[in-house]
Amino acid sequence: MNTLPMDSPWIAAAMFAIAMIVAIPGILSFVRGQRAEEKLAERLARKRPGQRAEDGGPRNETRIGKAVAGFGHSAMPDDDEQVSAVRSKLIKAGFHRPSAVGRYYFARFFFVVVPQLALLFALPYIAMFDLPEIAPLVASLLLVLVGLALPSIYVDRRISARQQECSGGFPDAMDLLVACVEAGLSLDASVQRVGEELELRHPIIAHHMNILVLELRAGKARKLAWKGFADRMGIEEAGSLATMLRQAEEMGTSLGQTLRVFSADMRKRRILKAEETAMALPAKLTVPLVVFVFPVLLGVLTLPAVVKLQVVMGV
Repeated sequence: MNTLPMDSPWIAAAMFAIAMIVAIPGILSFVRGQRAEEKLAERLARKRPGQRAEDGGPRNETRIGKAVAGFGHSAMPDDDEQVSAVRSKLIKAGFHRPSAVGRYYFARFFFVVVPQLALLFALPYIAMFDLPEIAPLVASLLLVLVGLALPSIYVDRRISARQQECSGGFPDAMDLLVACVEAGLSLDASVQRVGEELELRHPIIAHHMNILVLELRAGKARKLAWKGFADRMGIEEAGSLATMLRQAEEMGTSLGQTLRVFSADMRKRRILKAEETAMALPAKLTVPLVVFVFPVLLGVLTLPAVVKLQVVMGV
């Protein structure tokens, strides 16, 4: 019986695949542990005066972080509008550090170059298969496209998750804001108080409100500050709140009554969104039912008749 020698590339590839499969649980547990430590550090930093988890912390002082930020900065395009658009997108995703743009472009470079190097080292193994000569070139082009799209896809998914979380917690923030305003606090003091109360339950909204308070303290116009607040959150409710406050200030209407009406509208909107999600569930279940349940039901109903017909006909 023919056996493969120990130096066969098949043995090496199999050993590499087994090593990667064995290493995946350890890598996942390490990543989860790092995320848990980061969340704990962020919660502790919110309670310490003068320290913010979103600001440039000790992690930016390492040599690796400086090298990555410097390389990413050199890879940034010269178009200021494009860089500004990327920075605005990263802020919506929760990356507020000044080096976020450089790290984003470094990630794009990393996911383009590293798969190409891996493909280069894998060419001797790919040559063992009977593939067309153009296959490595096609694989290289696909890896380039995927590498360029991966950071953007990750940022978009993070933005969507944060916006969904903000939409779910915005009615609670409005209820607290109405209670603070009707208790006699000014609008700026109410925003600060709501931001402090929401730090544990809705940290994203609390962070945006803290930035709003800092901008108002720095002397920024209230209209521009609220407009920036709405742009950073990127949800319709924040834009409506900014517009409503601007109109209330121009018209001279009661702020407490206006906020109460707006808060009631937010609660109704949340209920309508939940009802819309519940009503869409039967339509979403139609495809799984047709694909998985209908063939099984058809087989259960027709199989006895087929067996009986075979017995009668003597097949």
